[in-house]
This record gives sequence, C-alpha cells and structure tokens, in this order.
Amino acid sequence: MTAQALETRALVAGYERDLPIVRGVDLNVRAGEFVVLLGPNGAGKSTLVKAIAGLVPIHAGAVLINGEDSTFSPPHQKIRRGLAFVPQTENVFATLTIEENLRLAADILPNNVRARRIDELYAMFPDLAARPGRRAGQLSGGQRQMLAAARALIVAPSLLILDEPSAGLSPKIAAEVFARLQAINATGVTIVLVEQNVKAALAVASRAVILVEGEARHEGSAAELADDPIVAELYLGAAKAGA
Repeated sequence: MTAQALETRALVAGYERDLPIVRGVDLNVRAGEFVVLLGPNGAGKSTLVKAIAGLVPIHAGAVLINGEDSTFSPPHQKIRRGLAFVPQTENVFATLTIEENLRLAADILPNNVRARRIDELYAMFPDLAARPGRRAGQLSGGQRQMLAAARALIVAPSLLILDEPSAGLSPKIAAEVFARLQAINATGVTIVLVEQNVKAALAVASRAVILVEGEARHEGSAAELADDPIVAELYLGAAKAGA
C-alpha cells in the first residue's frame, strides 16, 4: 500500500470561524504524486493549501503529513515533518542576492550540510548558479519562482506545495517552471500545485482535484480530466452562478 504524503479529513478553514472558505475537504495525496488543485476564482484553493501549511486558521477536521497529525502544528514544525510551502507572492527576499536567499533558508540545517545542500540546489537550478550575486528583485518572474522553489527545497522536503507559481509569467516561462517542477517530482518529491492554467497544469500533473465553493467536487487522473466535459461544467457553472 502506498503511503499517504498528505491527507485532509473534512477540513474546514478560513479567516473567520463563521465564514469558512474551505468546507469539509477530503484530500488524499500519495507519496510521489504530482497533484494539481483546480477550480474557478474564489473556489478556496489557496486558502486550502495555506491552511495545510499552517497559515490560515483551521476550524474543524484534520491535516496529516506523512501520516502524522499536523492539524494545529505551527509552520516550523510542519517543515520539520517534511512540508515545504511556496506562496504565490512575497516568496523571496527581493533585496538579498540569490546566494543570500539560499543561505538564509539553509540556516535551519546543521552547519556541516548547508554548503553541500546549496551546491545541490545550484546543480538543480543552473540559472541560479549562473548569477549567485544578483539580487532577487532584479530577477525575471520565472527566475524568481525558481529561487522560491530552491529556497523551499533547501531542507529536502518530502512534500512541496506551491500556490500558483505561473501567475504573471509568459506561457514560455511558465512552461519552463512546470518542466522544472516535473523534474523535482521525478526525484521523489510529492508535489501539490494550485494553478489557474488548467491545460498546462494537467499536462504535467498525475492527478487533479477540482474545488468549487470550498468543496472538492471532482477528481481524476490528469489525462482523464484533460478531456472531461465536467471540468468545463464546474468552471463555467461556477462562473455563471457568480455572475
């Protein structure tokens, strides 16, 4: 039986207890999977992953990371349990260089492994290795997202969650980011990705879950959902309802 990297059980979350955004979501992600969370704007995708990461209050239900109850664990404890989270914005220190960003992220590691781990990340992201002294604020959108991913991977997590890493990127640069995520997944890291670009996300993910109005409404393999009319129905139906 394949181990569960991430599980949520009837998860209810949101900034206000009386107005939950996530409404009873059951999510199961097997170790090694690449799962994309899809859904129309306002579906609760970002709130769900932020709640899992410990950044949004959870009001009911449970979050398990690698089989361990982490529902109310603070973010730093979740990192030690194997979770790394890359938010959509403010995910790097713009005034610091690439090298300084990575060194700061590596502070959580023992002294004797920090330099080696940074070298491993440079090997994984050659664009970053080519310009370690450049400030993050001077990087292109794609390079900045790669730096954010490298910062998250510095602790060698087993589970990587990203919130819309392609937002604001050109199709070409977004494709490069997605290809890099596929390569990361191929090393054994489980990935959960929130994404608005349905076609591109389904092209790289192994499975997809569609959220509508804070609930998981549909799921299946990425290949199946790429041609599933229910996907368009859930998007367009939600759009009409909110019109």
